Amino acid sequence: MTKKILIVDDEPAMLTYLSTILQDHGYMTFCSQSAEEAWEKALKESPDLITLDLLMPEKTGIKLYRDLRKHDRLGAIPIVIITGFTQEQYPMIDFRKFIYERSIRGPEAFLEKPVAPEALLETVEKVLGRGPQKS
Repeated sequence: MTKKILIVDDEPAMLTYLSTILQDHGYMTFCSQSAEEAWEKALKESPDLITLDLLMPEKTGIKLYRDLRKHDRLGAIPIVIITGFTQEQYPMIDFRKFIYERSIRGPEAFLEKPVAPEALLETVEKVLGRGPQKS
């Protein structure tokens, strides 16, 4: 069975970019442009992995991350943060601290935009295990 990845980003071009890379390498993808839509798709599709942008309008990726981690079923899904919010741009802010709460485990990985296809695939394969097929 093919592994499913939910891609959450408010930028349509980024959704297309990430989903194309992942689909070309055998993954099934579902895309969402908002936290609310992502929540519904996660409940419905039970993805094997979620890629999540932090900076989105309305409900942020940070809030969605915390909600996902606290949910009984969705909390076990690996999450890879893919964001344009970098330490180089905002050296006075540790953006990773916004994610963590003592009671919530951290994300499996962080990737900064623009993300190279090789880095994306390497990270996904590392988090999920070898390649797109379920064992």
